[in-house]
Amino acid sequence: MSGKYPEATTAYSKAIQLRPDYAEARTNLGSLLIALGKNREAITELQEAIRLKPDNAVSQNNLGYAYVKVGETSEKTEALDYFRKAIEAYKEALRLKPDYAKALNNLGSLYNKLGEYPEATEILRKAIETKPDFPEAQYNLGIAYYNLGKFNEAVTALQQAVHLKSDFADAYNTLGSALYKAQQFDQAIDAYKKTLTLNPNNPETHVNLGNVYFRTKRYQEAASSFKTAIRLKPDYGEAHFNLAIAYVALGDRKGAVTEYNTLKTLNPRLADEFFQRFLKR
Repeated sequence: MSGKYPEATTAYSKAIQLRPDYAEARTNLGSLLIALGKNREAITELQEAIRLKPDNAVSQNNLGYAYVKVGETSEKTEALDYFRKAIEAYKEALRLKPDYAKALNNLGSLYNKLGEYPEATEILRKAIETKPDFPEAQYNLGIAYYNLGKFNEAVTALQQAVHLKSDFADAYNTLGSALYKAQQFDQAIDAYKKTLTLNPNNPETHVNLGNVYFRTKRYQEAASSFKTAIRLKPDYGEAHFNLAIAYVALGDRKGAVTEYNTLKTLNPRLADEFFQRFLKR
C-alpha cells in the first residue's frame, strides 16, 4: 500500500492545483505526507486545510501528529515548541469532537513523552472509555502508570494491550518490566520471552530478561542473556556491566575482569562503578 502513496500524493496535488480551496484534499494530502515522512510539508498542507475548514477534527489531530514527528527530530528547545503546538492541535480536535479516541490517545502519548504522567493517565482513560478495544491506548496507559510507580495498574493495562493485539512486542516488553517491578518474576520472564519470539534481535529485551534471571539467582541464564545482548550490540555498556556482575556471581573472576577491561573503553563511569564494588581491595 505504501508504494501507492507517491501516486496518491500526485493526484491530490493536482486536485489542489485545480481547486485551491479543496480543504478535504489538503487534509488527505497532509496525511499522505506524514506517511511518507515529509512532516514539515504535511504541516503546511494541514494548516491551510484548517484555514479553509476550521471545524475539521481530523485535520487538527493530524496536524498535532505532524508537529510531534518534527519535534522528535529537532533540538530540545525547538522540540518543546513543536510539542506544545501539538498539544494545542490535539485539544482543538477534542473540542470539535470530544469522543475522538485517536486524538485522545495521541495527546496521552505526548503527555507521556513530556513526563506529564498524571495528565496522560486522565486522557488515556478517556480514550479507553470511548474505545475499549484500543490496544495502543492501553499500552500508553500502562507506560503512564509504570512511570508513576503504579506497577499493578500498569500490568493490568499492558495485559489488556497484548490481549487485544497479540503481536504487540513493545507492550510485551513493557509488561515484562512492570511485572518485574511488581516482583512477579516468573510472569516477567514469560513476557520477555514472548517479546523475543516477536523481536528476537532486541538487545534491550535480552538485558531485561537477564536482569530477571539474575534477580532470581539464575546466574548462568543471566550471563547467557547478557552475552546475546552483546552479540547483537557489541558496544552495549550496560550489558557488559551486567555480564561482569554475573561472572562475579558465578565465581568467574577472569570473565569479570575481561568485561571490566572492555568497559574501561566503552563506558568509564560503569567501569569505575564495577571496580569500586567488586575489584577494589
